Amino acid sequence: MVTPPQIGPLAIVLAAGRSSRTAPAHKLLARDAQGVPMLVRTTATVLASAVSTVVVILPPDRPDLFSLIHDAFPDTPRLEVRIAQDARDGLSASLRVGVQVAQAEHASALLVCLGDMPLVSVALLNALLRDHAHFKAPATAPDRGDGKPGNPVVWDAAQFAALAAVQGDQGGRAILRALGPAVHRVLARADELVDFDTPERLAAYARSAQAPG
Repeated sequence: MVTPPQIGPLAIVLAAGRSSRTAPAHKLLARDAQGVPMLVRTTATVLASAVSTVVVILPPDRPDLFSLIHDAFPDTPRLEVRIAQDARDGLSASLRVGVQVAQAEHASALLVCLGDMPLVSVALLNALLRDHAHFKAPATAPDRGDGKPGNPVVWDAAQFAALAAVQGDQGGRAILRALGPAVHRVLARADELVDFDTPERLAAYARSAQAPG
């Protein structure tokens, strides 16, 4: 049996959460100082990185998020939207959808991005991808400066099965812990690694401006 050739790294944007901490407002619809919705800003950054495809993973009950992506990125061949039908099971449900796409596409790696981290730069994403391409570590993540790897994470294809087996409202954190020093770290600015998941942080996002380019 001939093994299909691998494509380059694929990226997913996890956007199927319930946004319960900012209810009734949905954090991914929040707009920055230039009027750019958070999910659009995050997705645009990931699209500008050196990945083959970007897959935005949404819940089944938020057609407004689907319309937001559809309207913001018309005729964008590198962008796909997938629905996590069991999104209520937690973060792992979205992660499984992304891993399934990466496996089906024979991606060499999976860049996992969180929809509520819109300040991550293209430069950081590409630095993570370059590090992975060079060292082929099982996972490559930003160095948060506290001894723990942060998000986003580039996962080597060898970790896809482990990621697909994660259950509950968690991503790959336990796998990162188990990998320990095998995880490669890339220096990152702390102000890029902010997740906007509380009303106070949404207020800060409303004051932020999108970086040029």
